[in-house]
Amino acid sequence: MNTSPKIPDPETYQRLLTNLRQTRLEIEEFNLELAEINSLLAAQLRNQRLNRVQNSLQKMNYQS
Repeated sequence: MNTSPKIPDPETYQRLLTNLRQTRLEIEEFNLELAEINSLLAAQLRNQRLNRVQNSLQKMNYQS
C-alpha cells in the first residue's frame, strides 16, 4: 500500500503558498510588537531602579 503524499494542483499550491507567506508576515509583525512591548517594559524598569537609587542617595545626603 502506497501512502505517499499527493502533490496539490498548481492553483491549490499557489493558494497555500500565499497563505503561508501571509502567516509568516503576521507572525513577524506580532514578534516585532512583542519586542516593542518588551523594550518599553525594560525602560520602565530601568527608570524605577534609577528612581530608587536616586531616592536612596537623597536620603543619605539628608542624613549626613
